Amino acid sequence: MKHSSNLQAVIYRSYLTSALVPILMIELVLLMLYFGTNSYISSQNQTTLLTEVAQHLQEVTQREAAKIDTQLNEVSRYAAIMQQAHQDFFANLATGRCLLPDNAANYRFHANGVFYKHVNTGGSGLYYSANTELQAAQFHKARCSEKLDTFMRSVVNISPVISQAYLNTWDNMIRIYPYIDNIPDQFGPTLDVTKYNFYYLADQQHNPTRGPVWTGEYLDPAGQGWMISNIIPIYRGNFLEGVSGLDVTIKIFIDQVLNLQLHWDAQTFMASGDGRILAALPKTSKLLNLPELQEHADTQSSEILDPSAANNLLSPAQFPALQQLREIFLKQQPTGEIDINGTAYLTSQEIIPQTGWRLFTLVDKSLIFKKIYSLEELTYQLGIFAIISMLFFYALFFWYLRRKSIRLATLIATPIKKLSDATCDLGDHMATTPLHDVGLEEIDTLKRNFNAMIKALNAKTRQLIELEIREKLNQREAELLETLALTDRLTGLANRHKLDEILDHEFARAIRFENQVGVIIMDIDHFKQINDTYGHQTGDQFLKEIAGILKEHTRKTDTIGRWGGEEFMIICPKTNPEGLFEVAEHLRLAIANYTFSEVGKRTASFGTTLSTTSDNIDTIIQRADTALYRAKHLGRNRTETD
Repeated sequence: MKHSSNLQAVIYRSYLTSALVPILMIELVLLMLYFGTNSYISSQNQTTLLTEVAQHLQEVTQREAAKIDTQLNEVSRYAAIMQQAHQDFFANLATGRCLLPDNAANYRFHANGVFYKHVNTGGSGLYYSANTELQAAQFHKARCSEKLDTFMRSVVNISPVISQAYLNTWDNMIRIYPYIDNIPDQFGPTLDVTKYNFYYLADQQHNPTRGPVWTGEYLDPAGQGWMISNIIPIYRGNFLEGVSGLDVTIKIFIDQVLNLQLHWDAQTFMASGDGRILAALPKTSKLLNLPELQEHADTQSSEILDPSAANNLLSPAQFPALQQLREIFLKQQPTGEIDINGTAYLTSQEIIPQTGWRLFTLVDKSLIFKKIYSLEELTYQLGIFAIISMLFFYALFFWYLRRKSIRLATLIATPIKKLSDATCDLGDHMATTPLHDVGLEEIDTLKRNFNAMIKALNAKTRQLIELEIREKLNQREAELLETLALTDRLTGLANRHKLDEILDHEFARAIRFENQVGVIIMDIDHFKQINDTYGHQTGDQFLKEIAGILKEHTRKTDTIGRWGGEEFMIICPKTNPEGLFEVAEHLRLAIANYTFSEVGKRTASFGTTLSTTSDNIDTIIQRADTALYRAKHLGRNRTETD
């Protein structure tokens, strides 16, 4: 019901709102434009700046990755040159004598059986495993390989990234530069060079092109940190004489990466091609929840990380940031965004082609947008100041308008309120007490008309109430008689008369719409025993429970009725043989599985049939009854179809 207001309040509110609302709406629109424009400009600035930062980070990582790749590519070129020099050495080894000074005094056997170079002449060291039987050819090869020192020394001393150059032969000879003191103890008495991974990586099966190959990263046992080697096979014809290699200390590249001076306090770290994080600054390790490297041999750096599963981006990670980095790593996204403890970080990734290393940069987005956020805060504060000023102004303006509206409302509403007070009880009591004149012609005329209306309204109301009561009684009586005429009083189901009416209707509709109506007749098995054993009251209660089961387990479109005595009929429109049989079986099982309140378990038999175009009501009922008779004759508690 709509709530009404008195005239004085309506006049007061109307005057007040008509003055205030337009001004308030204008102010709200201006505030929305102010904040909306500032928000849009800030958003656009952030988008533009973010694009520029992402592009800048990508350019930085691309530049650094290209620099590292160039250095690694240079190592590959040195390796190819060294391959040619070593292959020429083996090609010429058997053709003549070495043009070298007699260095026999620099070689001898160690106590553990190793043949080695025991004097550091400024060149490389030599090791011949004790498990190799040395003949004149081996001694000759060992001494003649001194001529390889010139190139090996040059390439190590010239290139800042190469730490070692070496040659490993099939018969377990190792020539390595720089010279290693006490090499027999360092490498042990015996070793089989061909069993090491760097050797089989260079054989015909794994390197059919015979070009330079990079090994994976490994932690140097001599304490030089992370290393990677570029190895090349040394062939004499088609015979693999050995494998030469150049060792590169990754820390050189790490220093290049981690010492980058980037804007926005950006952080860098490097990962291998298989996801192991090779290097990160301590603050980056802490940010990504990475454990730092433990003490290793004679060197330790807080910038180089432990090669454990916790530092592998491809390993299952509990830390959410590493899971996000894993997705970026796998998808090889140049740029991306991750969340670290609620802070958004912009990421950039670049792949170094030579080794497959990944160079990552991270930058806190809040640092990128710091100035924009400061400007946003200033505009927000200005907006709040404007709102406070506006509220103060409207408080004063409201006080002024309120006084004016109260005076206007009182001036207009006072005469009308007197008439309103006189008629306030009209709806409750239909009062006929005459209203007195108030001295206003319009209101006095309204009073006289009102008194006449009350008299006429009372008379009409009495007539209307009497007529409405009679109509409701007649309608209720008709409904009750119709219900009694069509309903079985015991079960509340349709009686036989109602069933005949519905069957006639559904049969006609089935013919019209070319479908079928199903009829099920059900008979309770041995119902007479229930009446004889428990009495008719128990039998009546049993029939009520049967009616409840039939209601519960049939469709809303089906009609259930008491056909007579202990027989019930179910009319199923728009069905087919399988569906009709399924309904009957469902009802039979529901009754058989139900425990009745006084008589326990009982069963019923069912006969079903479907209408045809040649049927009439009598024939379809006769077929259903015949099917029921057959069900009882065949042992009861079953469904038969005719």
